[in-house]
Amino acid sequence: MSASAQTVPSNLPAAILCYAKADQSWRVGYLSRVNKNGEALYAGAGGALSATVDAKGIVVAPDNRPAGLDCFGKSLEELRASGRLMDFQPKR
Repeated sequence: MSASAQTVPSNLPAAILCYAKADQSWRVGYLSRVNKNGEALYAGAGGALSATVDAKGIVVAPDNRPAGLDCFGKSLEELRASGRLMDFQPKR
């Protein structure tokens, strides 16, 4: 079995900033995992799952709890345009 290095897809941000209406607070989800199907999982600092971005770049609403964050249903392009993504900084 050989190991090969993979690269992180360039369109995925390091973090996503979402607003939670229930307690009127901002939440930050950090890139935690990228699955082979292209889904990216973003988790809060405490490790709780915050959001999943599908392979098309849409923040998917959870099916096991209420969708309490305003990022759900939005594309990465929409969030980037509104300043709600933190991108990886390339080496200079």
